[in-house]
Amino acid sequence: MSKRASLLTHVRLASSTALNPTSIPSATTAAAATVSLRELFDSPATSSSQSRHATAAAPEGLFLYPNLKTPQTFLDSVNAAIARAYLLVERIANAPDQGEHEMRKVVKLFDRLSDVLCKVIDAAEVVRCLHPDNAWRQAAETVYMETFSWMNKLNTDPRLYQVLLKVVSTPSIEAQLSDAERQVAPVFLRDFEKSGIHLSDAKRAQFVQLSDRIVSLGKDFMQNSATYGAGPAHILVSPPSRLQGLAPNYIQRITRTNKRGEKVAAVPTTGWESQMVLKHVEDEEVRRDMYIASMAEDKSKVAVLDDLLKTRYDLAQLVGLPSYGHMFLGDKMVKNPENVSAFLQTLRKSQQAEVEGELNMLQKAKRVHTRNKDAKLEAWDRDFYVRMVSSKTSTMPHGDSISAYFSVGTTMDGVSKLLSHLYGIKFVPGTVLPGEVWHDEVQKLDVVDEREGLIGTIYCDLYGRQGKQSNAAHYTVRCSRRVDDDDEEHDIAEGMGLREGIELAMADPGVSMIGKKGRYQLPLAVLSCGFSRPPGGKPALLSWVEVETLFHEMGHAVHSMIGRTDYHNVSGTRCPIDFVEIPSILMEHFLADPAVLGLFATHYQTGAPLPAGLLMAHQANRSTFQAIELHSQMSMAMLDQVYYSTIVGNPGFNSTKTMEDLQSLTGIVPPVPETAWQTRFGHLYGYGAGYYSYLFGRTVTGQIWDRIFRTSPTSRNAGERLRDHVLKWGGGKDPWECLGGLLEDERLMKGDQEAMRIVGDWGARKNGL
Repeated sequence: MSKRASLLTHVRLASSTALNPTSIPSATTAAAATVSLRELFDSPATSSSQSRHATAAAPEGLFLYPNLKTPQTFLDSVNAAIARAYLLVERIANAPDQGEHEMRKVVKLFDRLSDVLCKVIDAAEVVRCLHPDNAWRQAAETVYMETFSWMNKLNTDPRLYQVLLKVVSTPSIEAQLSDAERQVAPVFLRDFEKSGIHLSDAKRAQFVQLSDRIVSLGKDFMQNSATYGAGPAHILVSPPSRLQGLAPNYIQRITRTNKRGEKVAAVPTTGWESQMVLKHVEDEEVRRDMYIASMAEDKSKVAVLDDLLKTRYDLAQLVGLPSYGHMFLGDKMVKNPENVSAFLQTLRKSQQAEVEGELNMLQKAKRVHTRNKDAKLEAWDRDFYVRMVSSKTSTMPHGDSISAYFSVGTTMDGVSKLLSHLYGIKFVPGTVLPGEVWHDEVQKLDVVDEREGLIGTIYCDLYGRQGKQSNAAHYTVRCSRRVDDDDEEHDIAEGMGLREGIELAMADPGVSMIGKKGRYQLPLAVLSCGFSRPPGGKPALLSWVEVETLFHEMGHAVHSMIGRTDYHNVSGTRCPIDFVEIPSILMEHFLADPAVLGLFATHYQTGAPLPAGLLMAHQANRSTFQAIELHSQMSMAMLDQVYYSTIVGNPGFNSTKTMEDLQSLTGIVPPVPETAWQTRFGHLYGYGAGYYSYLFGRTVTGQIWDRIFRTSPTSRNAGERLRDHVLKWGGGKDPWECLGGLLEDERLMKGDQEAMRIVGDWGARKNGL
């Protein structure tokens, strides 16, 4: 309390705002508008620019935030954001003393508080994952940790909780709340309750300590998951002829002569080399050695994961819940771990016959190939025999591969054309100012609605580079919200003594929106991928999986653009984790449809359309062993649930032993001793207890596709139906009501066990994986 009061006496209203975009429009200038999406992403002359990334002398800051010009100004911006947050905290805490008029503003004040802090921490997340400069990344890490810790303290502040609880429980005030406020307020209340607001002061302090420790362990775990384990850096293969299946020139390049005059090939156990061995080498012993070496148990990494799991378990126990799974799932569509288990078991049973059929195909292939009628399939066999069987049944025609029809520019143009058909929105190349982006390859897209004009901005960082996070991701840097009714001038209470010292973060000025009252800050998103840029200025050609990834992540970005709500905390993708994947997975269904591909898939050199025969052959090949792939996803979801169950509280819990037990029970191959694949399963942190959402989303989107889009995949009516029932709400409406309304099924709107049973019975669509 004294610390808060002390800071308030050192606040000044800054003339240059912190973390507030400049007044320069994000716009579609005449010069930018003449550049097509294909030119922007495929031509090096238009896809690179001199000195656009942020430097100490840059005239603009990252994302046009003036206080993100240098790492130091980024660090300074935290103080400005926290200063504004302190003002909002005090205003909320004192609202009951100011009367019902002020209490009526409390939900809005909470949303502003969330917005000012999230602008800092979300920008930090992008910078620490994508920026090429280590000084920037270090500053972002500091910003992230400081802001996260401060937010945890707010979530355990009983004064704020009591004020909000009084707002929703006072009939005269509650009656004045809008429908959106009635959706937003419970979100904040649940955050308080999940953070142990009912606990004693000492236990709330313990909650903050555990939460901070989880962030630290999570950082370590994610770094570990991106590096290889305790196994040798190479496996030695002699004679090198045992590497039959790999390219002869590659074998020759890695072969040396040892002191005894023997030829020995040293094969790296990391990266693509290990995958190539497991997929192509005929010799089973070589594959086995590679699998064990590349997946070798690193006890220090296992210890970090076990500590993370136990700390999350302790956090759940602290707030009176049986497990972290119960804590995490309470506000999701599935409600609890029991429903997740029922969903996964239903899905597993529905696919069991197909899994066994595909497994028998692989088993038979191994016995024929090894001439051993008793041979059994092992972990190091799967990729090899899947490739072998698939190649024998392949119907792919000769000629150009399917990648020739999917340059990055062609694919981006295709996404824009699809969105234009469905929703009347398109991508327009935006003007990038010096200092606005963190790397010269980052491109800016203005998202333009045919009725509303500019509705948001997407920065595209599509190519891999050293130091950049490799996983594809969508980041929300700024959410939509209404800003003209912020009542910012009353944040500083009458009589509060202020003096020069620290800048005070100001709200985004916002823009007027056609068809909406007031002014809104526009959403800003970043889309990151790890595509390879070819040398010589040639267009990057994408594999089908990469095109699918781009469509998937664009599904998230478009959700951010369309879900422009009045409140930041329910805008765009700020919705339950098992609902947020639905729009992105649905984009994968669009990609697989010939009518959608006909809009854009053309040869990067000749402009010829994608041949129907090539597409059909490609899709037929992809359908091979889908049941086994689905089983793998189910196994990961089950492991995720077990790791966040009550079993973690057992004395002597060990994640490796737990994984081996589960694999012995449900796996298609036996576990391999002294390996620890789980330390490479990065989603155990970010998706902890939520990995099931991938399968849940695929099951739901299969129904949406069949009922709404299959017969008319580019229909504006179908697109508007999805927009009106799902996308435009963000997280501002109960997801079960959204789903039930879209599919016209009142049973789903209840979101109860019957609704979960219905979804479970749908099963996973074959062509959705």
